[in-house]
Amino acid sequence: MQYTYGQHQWHSEYQKLCRKRDMDSLFYVHADCIEAMIANPQNPKCGQYADEAHYCAMEITKRKGRLDGRPLR
Repeated sequence: MQYTYGQHQWHSEYQKLCRKRDMDSLFYVHADCIEAMIANPQNPKCGQYADEAHYCAMEITKRKGRLDGRPLR
């Protein structure tokens, strides 16, 4: 991706990236972002991690229609 976080294009490009990931990668990135936010909630990148986790969860839900019983954390 050629855009920095905070630019509108970053969000669009990240959602496109999520569409290309396999399910295991989506679950991994989601869990990693959640853990990073829990480990250091004062990190200035927490907003970006929250967006990444959200976009991964959106793609998982879109593909499965549900989360298939797998925890997102």
